Amino acid sequence: MGCGNSTAAGADTNNNKSNSKQVNSVKAAGNKQALVVVANGTANKRAENDDGNSNLKQEPEIEEIDVPNLLSGYHVPKEPENRKADIFNKDKMKGVDALARQTPDDLADSYEGLISHLTSNCKTDVEKVRAIFIWMANQDIDGADYSKVTGNDTPRGVMKLMKENKASYSSFFALLCRQAEIECVVIDGWAKAAGYKVGDSETELKKYRNSWNAVYIAGGWRLVFPLWACSAVVGHSTGAFTKVEAKGQAVREKEVESSGVTVKHFNEYYFLTDPEAFVYIAFPDQARWQLLSRQWDFAKFSDVPYARPEYFNLKVDIRSKFSGRLKSTDGECHIELACGDPSNMGMTYELYYNHLESGHEIDANLQLNNYVLLNRAGNRWDFGIRFPEAGVYKFQILGGKGYETDLCAFKITVDEAMADCKPLPFNPGKVGYGPTMDTEIAGLKAVSHKTGIVKMFANKTMEFNFTLTRDIVVRTELLHATIAKEDLQKYCKMTQKFRNVSVQVSVPEDGEYALALHAQQKNRSDYDNVCNYLLTSEKKKKKREWENPIEKRTRNNVSVLAKAKGTKCVEELEGEIEKFQKLDMEDKGELQAAQDALEYKKDQKCLKDAINRRNLEKLEIAIKQGHNSRFKDKLSRLIEEAEELRNHLVHLNKIAHDILEMKQSTISELRSYKSPPNVIFDIMQSTFLILGEQNEQLEVWENLQVLMGKMGKESVIRRVKTFDTVNVKPAVQQKVEAMLNKYSEFESRAASAGAGTFYCWLRDVCIAIEQTEPPAGSDP
Repeated sequence: MGCGNSTAAGADTNNNKSNSKQVNSVKAAGNKQALVVVANGTANKRAENDDGNSNLKQEPEIEEIDVPNLLSGYHVPKEPENRKADIFNKDKMKGVDALARQTPDDLADSYEGLISHLTSNCKTDVEKVRAIFIWMANQDIDGADYSKVTGNDTPRGVMKLMKENKASYSSFFALLCRQAEIECVVIDGWAKAAGYKVGDSETELKKYRNSWNAVYIAGGWRLVFPLWACSAVVGHSTGAFTKVEAKGQAVREKEVESSGVTVKHFNEYYFLTDPEAFVYIAFPDQARWQLLSRQWDFAKFSDVPYARPEYFNLKVDIRSKFSGRLKSTDGECHIELACGDPSNMGMTYELYYNHLESGHEIDANLQLNNYVLLNRAGNRWDFGIRFPEAGVYKFQILGGKGYETDLCAFKITVDEAMADCKPLPFNPGKVGYGPTMDTEIAGLKAVSHKTGIVKMFANKTMEFNFTLTRDIVVRTELLHATIAKEDLQKYCKMTQKFRNVSVQVSVPEDGEYALALHAQQKNRSDYDNVCNYLLTSEKKKKKREWENPIEKRTRNNVSVLAKAKGTKCVEELEGEIEKFQKLDMEDKGELQAAQDALEYKKDQKCLKDAINRRNLEKLEIAIKQGHNSRFKDKLSRLIEEAEELRNHLVHLNKIAHDILEMKQSTISELRSYKSPPNVIFDIMQSTFLILGEQNEQLEVWENLQVLMGKMGKESVIRRVKTFDTVNVKPAVQQKVEAMLNKYSEFESRAASAGAGTFYCWLRDVCIAIEQTEPPAGSDP
């Protein structure tokens, strides 16, 4: 890492290392500039602020090889037009991976021999980069014996330096990619390695210098972090935290400071990571290498929550304040998350006390048992944390589908403990409070109460109604933190008539109670907890016989907005509901109705937005969310419309397959005609006509040649890939069909294989247009 050359992308100033090197040899490949410069000197050492502690490691600041960060002629850095999932399929790389892992060891003695072997069966640049990446990850760099290696001008020679911490993974990866004629940049910056703690100051975060790469493949720049993909440190601990609560259970586990042990570890996530996720953990010196159209500043990088890989893989979204540095209000803090596809998704938490930043240890007599309220609603998880002691905390959220891993973390500063802070009535685990899709899957559908927190008054009965969707036996419990459940049995009665279940509940005194419902499945002896409600009772306030103007207006607004058609008022309704709750007004049915309406409108809006955007990924997410919604029946028409559109777009992708696989040389062949046969002229004219070009411009072959010669986003292959029939006018369709009727597929292929491929695509597009029915219309 060092000399940044002047390039087509502008001068690269990543040369921010403070070392001066004596050049003693240069290795170049083909027409590449200064692939590697081997340097003398013994002044190479890690930066003083790097103590080697890293859950995710740090690269050496100073190296004995000098690899230019950037070579001249490279493409300008900008956000890629598509995502990793669009260009990379792990299952289709099994052959590439297998060949890379089986590479003979002696090939590491030559760049030419190694790269020739790795790329021998590769058809695309993506496959070439993958082969290099897998080969690197398969090398036991720290465990190998390099005692007989002399010189640094071979892959093995560089790996020897890497073991000695005198060369970086990012530099080595760049050397290998450039040998394979892949544009590869070394990016210097800061990355959230092991010593990082969520909420650290900008000054603390700037200790973590690191480097990674960007490769230009599949028409865009992609990010790779070879160091983190190939190794990790286990057993690392800052020694700052004491775990005090996990999954509702009180614990007291104080961390012991440890630098940990470096291990060989493969992490797929850091290969072609999407820029919008990568920026959460790595921040480049030069903002343009964020590869984002809307760039972050360092203040935002240091402030965001600590989001881990599965946060992005599972499409989790933070709905509460988007910051990794939170402050409690009156000793309480709320963090809300949502998941695009909540089916089979579970979330839980761990709470840590930072005794170093708090200035003292947490009270030894304090047991934090059930101080976190997990409230569930639809695809959302709301964590309400109560703090009986002031101090600095870390809140770690875990989750997954059939497994459990870190999702995200927050730093919470508590200046004042919650007054009269008491634990919750019981530990509901991942089930949390509130009915969800999992409740319905278990066989119980909530009819009367759709949210997990219910206000009531002592000695006043409240009725909860449910419908059985499966053949199950239901058992109920009323629970309190200090009152024995046996003493509360008489306050909770259940009746069942056919598939309708009614639970009548009252509470003997003010406080917090939990109504727990358990289901016994057919042919099973045990019960599973499937739904819980937190019942909060307080002294009944003396009713006012009147409401002030603000309260009247708020009650009216909530009612009107809840009944309004469409989704334009979603944010306004959300604001009025919040105002209603802050005013602590009596709910005469308006609040519950508004909360139901808000949830429905959000699900409705998600589907409508996906349909309007005609984006396949958004449609998939919206369809799943619609099927998991409590309002699935009301949304059925929109779900059906979204599914039809999804199927249509998938079909368009399929019929475009042969063109997308077409080589540029085939386009060049078509373009090379000075006076093409009529069949080729007509087919290419029709192709650009259906892609949206004006008919007048397509009457001259030279104009068609210009269009075929365009590259990048405007290339004909790229335009076919992003094509959508929604923009095709009937007159255009008729003109294209008239052309198709003039020729047969045989005639078009006889004239040119490329023209035959476009002919078949045009034919299939016209059929797809005919099969597309008008939208079914929107839900009310």
